[in-house]
Amino acid sequence: MNVISQVIAGLTALALIGIGVLEIFFHSDRRFYRLFLIEPHDVPAVRMWAMNIGAYNITFALGMLLGLWLIDGADAAVAGTAIVIFCCVAQFLLGIWLWATEKRLWLSAIGQALFPGLVVAFWLLLD
Repeated sequence: MNVISQVIAGLTALALIGIGVLEIFFHSDRRFYRLFLIEPHDVPAVRMWAMNIGAYNITFALGMLLGLWLIDGADAAVAGTAIVIFCCVAQFLLGIWLWATEKRLWLSAIGQALFPGLVVAFWLLLD
């Protein structure tokens, strides 16, 4: 996997960890209402989903980081590339799904889909 794809995948993983932490621990914080579209009276109803989505994002991030380690640190580039590409394709498709199901979260959908999509695009073009 080329360096550009690896750098973008690493940055994407870090962003997913950050967002996952926000989703798990701060989904009820009014400062993040614009990010999550959660009203205070809805917090108990969405708590389980917000926390699970946060865990999913962190899990995908850890998969990307594992893949990058396999590529660069364990001499298992084929396996590592497969893991990184799978995680990025999944995040790209989930970003499209987010937009399709909630148009008000279009900026979040772009954020979720753009960089993983770039990883795949640069991988396809440069490898």
